[in-house]
Amino acid sequence: MRVSILDQTPLKVKGTPELAFNETAQLAKFADQLGYTRYWVAEHHSTDAMGGSSPEVLLGYIAAMTSNMRIGSGGVMLQNYSPYKVAENFKVLSALAPNRVDLGVGRSPGGLPNSTKALQDLKLRDPDTFTDQLRQLQEYLGRVLPASHPLRGLMTTPRTQFTPDLWLLGTSTSSAQLAASMGLRYAFAYFSPGQEEQLYSAFREYRRSFVPHEGLHDPYGLAAIRVIAADTDEEAEELAKTSIQFTFYLRKGRVLRMDSPEAWNEAELSLLDKELVDSIKQAHIIGSKQTIQRKVTELQEQYLFDELMALSFIYDLDKRKESFRILHEAVRDL
Repeated sequence: MRVSILDQTPLKVKGTPELAFNETAQLAKFADQLGYTRYWVAEHHSTDAMGGSSPEVLLGYIAAMTSNMRIGSGGVMLQNYSPYKVAENFKVLSALAPNRVDLGVGRSPGGLPNSTKALQDLKLRDPDTFTDQLRQLQEYLGRVLPASHPLRGLMTTPRTQFTPDLWLLGTSTSSAQLAASMGLRYAFAYFSPGQEEQLYSAFREYRRSFVPHEGLHDPYGLAAIRVIAADTDEEAEELAKTSIQFTFYLRKGRVLRMDSPEAWNEAELSLLDKELVDSIKQAHIIGSKQTIQRKVTELQEQYLFDELMALSFIYDLDKRKESFRILHEAVRDL
C-alpha cells in the first residue's frame, strides 16, 4: 500500500509563520528522500494556528526542492475561486514539476464566514454550484474544451505535456458518489472521532458507483488519518498529546496553536471530556512500527482504501521526521 503525507503547516505556541513554513520545507525534502508517494499541503483562512492560506504558492516552493514524490493540494477550496484560474495555477505547477502534481479540491470554505465573504468579494456563491464548478474545472484541465462549451476555443495555459491529477476531497457518501460519477480520485478526511461508518459507506459507494474517465479507468481512494509513530508505544502516546490536545479543542470550537506534550494534562478534565479524549485517540493511529503495521492493516482490510495519507501534529521537528520515517518503513514492510 502507498503512503503519503498531508501537511497543514501548523504554527507552534510562540512560534512564527516563518518557522512553520521552514519546517514544512524541511519535512517535504525529508519525505522526498524517504520515498513517500505524495506530499499535500492544506488551505485554511483567517486562522493564526495554521499557515497554509495559499497552497499554490507553497507548492511552487516545494516543487523546487523535491524531485521524486508527487506534490499537491489537500485541498483547494473551489467555491472561493474561478475554476479557470485554478486550472491555470496548477498547469503552471505541472510545468514546474512534470507529472508530479495533484489537484485536490474540497467543498468546504476553508475558514469562517467572514473569510469566505472576503475570498468571494462579498458575493457569496451558492454551495449548490460546487458540482458545476467541479465539472468546469475538469473541462479546463483537459486539452480542448468540448464543442458544446459556451467558451469553446478558449485555451487553458500553459499547454503542458502533463496535466494535474484531479482529486475530490470529502467526508460523506455524497462526495464519494460525486467523485465516482465523474471518474475522479477520492480522498476521505478521517480526522475526527465517530467517522467510522461514513468512512466505510463512502469507500463502498465510491467503488460501487465508479464510472471510468479519461486518465483513470479504475477507482482509487486514499484515507487521510492522524498518525503518530515512535520507537515504542509509550513514546508515541506521549508525542500524541500534542495532536490530541489540538483535536480536543477543535471539537470544542477552538483552533489553537500546536503545543508541547507537557502542556496537556488529562487528569484535569471532566469525565465527559475524558470520554471525548478517548474517542479522539481511537481516531488516531498511535504506536511503534509493529503497532502501526497492525492498525494500518486492520483499517485497510475493513475500509478498502488504496493509500494512507498521514497527518502528524508532533511538536518537535526531529521527532516528527522520525515519526514519518517509522511510518514509511512500517507500510513499506507490510
